[in-house]
Amino acid sequence: MSDDELPTGGMGMEGMGMDDMSDDDMGDLPSELPEGVQKEVLTPAPDGSWKMPKRGDEVVVHYVGTLQSDGSEFDSSRSRNKPFTFTLGRGEVIKGWDLGVASMKKGEVAKFTLAPEFAYGDEGSPPKIPEKATLVFEVELISWVSKDDLFGDEGVIKTQVTEGSGWRTPTSVAEVLVSIKAEAGGSVLEEYTDLEYVMGSDKLGPLAQACDKALMQMKVGEEVQLKCSKEYALGDRTPEGATVTIKLQQIYETKDVSFESDKTVMKKQVMEGEGYETPKDGGKVTLAVDLATDGSAPLQGFAAKTLEFVAGNGEVCDALECAVAQMKKGEKAIITVTRPALAAEAQLGLASLEKVEKVQLTLRLEDFEKSKDTWSMSEDEKLEFGTARKEVGAGLFKSGRFVMALQRYKKVADMFNYVDNFQEENKAKAKELKKLCNLNKAACYLKMEEFFEAKGACDSVLKEDSQNLKATFRRAQAQFGMKNFLDCIQDCKKVVELDAQNREARVLLKKAHEGQKEEDKKSKGLFATMCKALGKGPIPEPHKEKRQFDDEDEDVDMEEPKEGADAPMAEAEGAQGGA
Repeated sequence: MSDDELPTGGMGMEGMGMDDMSDDDMGDLPSELPEGVQKEVLTPAPDGSWKMPKRGDEVVVHYVGTLQSDGSEFDSSRSRNKPFTFTLGRGEVIKGWDLGVASMKKGEVAKFTLAPEFAYGDEGSPPKIPEKATLVFEVELISWVSKDDLFGDEGVIKTQVTEGSGWRTPTSVAEVLVSIKAEAGGSVLEEYTDLEYVMGSDKLGPLAQACDKALMQMKVGEEVQLKCSKEYALGDRTPEGATVTIKLQQIYETKDVSFESDKTVMKKQVMEGEGYETPKDGGKVTLAVDLATDGSAPLQGFAAKTLEFVAGNGEVCDALECAVAQMKKGEKAIITVTRPALAAEAQLGLASLEKVEKVQLTLRLEDFEKSKDTWSMSEDEKLEFGTARKEVGAGLFKSGRFVMALQRYKKVADMFNYVDNFQEENKAKAKELKKLCNLNKAACYLKMEEFFEAKGACDSVLKEDSQNLKATFRRAQAQFGMKNFLDCIQDCKKVVELDAQNREARVLLKKAHEGQKEEDKKSKGLFATMCKALGKGPIPEPHKEKRQFDDEDEDVDMEEPKEGADAPMAEAEGAQGGA
């Protein structure tokens, strides 16, 4: 028997009735081995090795085959000192091999005992393998080359050259940094070095389809080779197809980091940072600002600088605050600010940006203080931290930085959503702190003219404290902003009942009455216009009172308009006016 006869099957596969089985008929390799394939691990894979080959990969193994009946050896790649190579899951070897090797890790040595139906079947493979023989193989998985048929038509076969790192792969609309080279007949036809490429764009021409498909499966640092047919390469320029080499250098993640989620500050990650942690509110950070442009040209007056500040305290501009809150240590990013006032930072020489439509800042988060997570704090620590952050919010509110102040109040209020397990004294303090923060949230929302959100914050307070004067008045202000004048009037009256000398409530009450009168006037005009339109339709001809659909609804006649048909409308109008 030659060195190819045993694993590749030949007549053994025929004996099992598998001679006409195609690759697709083999299906996906199962995750668990069937009863007829018993596995015993002799030497585990090295620590850290967890990946296993998949269908279509080109695997390299050493093996020794023996008969279970007498232990005699019938074949061995080790005796020839030549590893054996085959494509996994393609039916090139006996079925037990396809299943068994797919369960192995690199460097692992295992013993497989294969029942006849997973080896050479009833007929065996004379002269060395008798009929209905159970076989034992000792197999070492040396390595494999990952290969994929990207489109299932063998038009593009991807081979992994260098493994990548991390877990992220590009999405269909991601922006990436890549190097791509297309070769055919020993000549380089297309080459792109350090190309910033948006997935799905036409920048790569006819190569885009194959490259996009491959890139969506790649990790940073990975390099692959694509064997492309004419249709997936450069068309008539490559009648015999082409080889395309791709190296994925970076995945640019772009996300909205603005406090209000309005895309005024967009962060494009150009270099991934370490781990998963980001700076916490109240922690010290060290941020380098390397470049400032208007999108094309450097901004005048800018001076590159490494800033040290406490996150969330408002010591730097809003754009830097919201960006750094979502960066990791070592991360490099470009932020695009479409509301330039958010990027005005005197420490960088950018105190005034009135004549600029857009600002782009290149940032590096050099370091940050790893603060304690709020969930790991004791009750006393939470109360101390929450009180301090509320005071920071108060300072930001006084300086007119309402969005920044709102963020502080939100985080503190969220800290105390669940305090049932607090000690009674601390529970009372936590509830009071949460109430104050919700009141201040309402004040921020009113300044930002987000009246619905302001009403919601007040409702949260009034649910626990129905007589709270500030919450009632601020809700009245929110109702006025939403033109809910009747509700505003009701809240203002309640404030005056609680505090008869409250001048602000009386002024707002007067404005609400004026607003309601104006609304009533508009409603009267609308009803009057509607009433004028009544009775102005065409006069029907005599004996034409029936509808045109008489044949479908013979018992229903069109009635003549009754005298005074607009009376109900007049009543409604009067009722509206009376309101």
